[in-house]
Amino acid sequence: MYCSFFGLKKLPFKISPDLSFFYSQAARDDIVHALLYSIGRGDGIIKVIGEVGVGKTTILRLLAEKLPESYRKIYISSPNLSSMDFLKFICTDLKIEVKSSDTKLDLMGRLNQFLLTEYAQNRLVVMLVDEAQAMTLDTLEEVRLLGNLETGEDKLLQIVLFGQPELDVTLNDPRVKPLKDRIACSVEIPALKAEEVMQYLNYRMRVAGYMGQDLFTLKLARRIQQLTRGLPRSINLLADKLLMVAFSKGDNKIKLQHFKTLLPEYDVPKTVSELQWFRRLALIALIVGIGGFAVFQYAGQHSVDMSLLSGVEPTLAKTEAFSNSKSLRPTDLAKVLDVEISQLWQMASLQEKTEAFLTTLDSQEAFIVMSPMPIVSFAELYYQVANRLSAPNQQYLFALFEIDLKQKVYQYQLIYYPRESTAPELESKRQDLVAISQFEYWQVKPLETLQVKMQALQQSGKRL
Repeated sequence: MYCSFFGLKKLPFKISPDLSFFYSQAARDDIVHALLYSIGRGDGIIKVIGEVGVGKTTILRLLAEKLPESYRKIYISSPNLSSMDFLKFICTDLKIEVKSSDTKLDLMGRLNQFLLTEYAQNRLVVMLVDEAQAMTLDTLEEVRLLGNLETGEDKLLQIVLFGQPELDVTLNDPRVKPLKDRIACSVEIPALKAEEVMQYLNYRMRVAGYMGQDLFTLKLARRIQQLTRGLPRSINLLADKLLMVAFSKGDNKIKLQHFKTLLPEYDVPKTVSELQWFRRLALIALIVGIGGFAVFQYAGQHSVDMSLLSGVEPTLAKTEAFSNSKSLRPTDLAKVLDVEISQLWQMASLQEKTEAFLTTLDSQEAFIVMSPMPIVSFAELYYQVANRLSAPNQQYLFALFEIDLKQKVYQYQLIYYPRESTAPELESKRQDLVAISQFEYWQVKPLETLQVKMQALQQSGKRL
């Protein structure tokens, strides 16, 4: 590894949250103090919004660490529970008795009594919910009811919801307007700017034990910021790869040419060269006929059932897939992203087939979804996952794309339909996907969450 080469005591860019590496600049420390103040003031329901990989979980953990010892903390990392299971989880965590015959009213009554007892002894309870965008409407309504628990003067339960921007889309639903109206404090975690990226990277190197001259210059940081959109998780992934390249070449400095050694997209500021993958698909489509059955030969060695990508004829009449891209015509969008129009049609075909399939299912169906990470090649990861699935299961691997016209990049989200319903079966499938992809960021989510995601893409104009 590169640790001894650079004189490091530990890896500086692991993507799992580590509070010893917490970067307090770029508003991060201010956000934590604002949340502590809002909780201490007894605001009730607080919302924290941030993109995938921006550092929500790290801030949540630091907040939990900084809360006074007099606070009882409930941490919910997977809130895609039914409203009843949500209440049971809270009660169980607080060691409140839960009976099989209990109704919601029973649980709420015991919880209210527990909170009153804690309040009388100057002990307050704080509930920290991660990935809150995964919560169903019924469970969000339960959050509102929990927020109503109070004495004559003070809230008995402080609730902090950490979620992706889809949470805001859900909260715009008229059915949860009463909850939205009760949110007393809203915070948004910003992505890092180029100068902040430079400071962030060099800070983590110092924490890891690096003693030399700063490795990451502002010029390098600008390239990294553009490739990662300033999201710390993606920054960590790319920085780790750059250190590996420098180590393999015996360079004690990070250089711009090191980007060329990585996946091809890192050598292009617009990060779209991964779309070259679709040229092969376009050729296959011409050979076997659009709408037919295509098998994608990768590097002449592996085959992947790519029939999912067929079915949308690439003609100029098919422009609806690009209707939300800031009203750009397909040809204009292709120029912005510096790709051929045929490549965009293939991506749109996959997106349309994904959306069409999702509309055929019940909203409570479970999916296993990978958090989007824009710097990981779609072609590489899709190929890796699909080729390790059995042939019958390959047809249930889907994807959604999100474009950023300002940065001239796109990111994707892999979606797998496991056709299972019980928690053990779903967790087993999730673990399989983690092993196959070598990424931890797979989560079990209800279809309702994906529908919210699609709605968010429509409203934001970021749908391909």
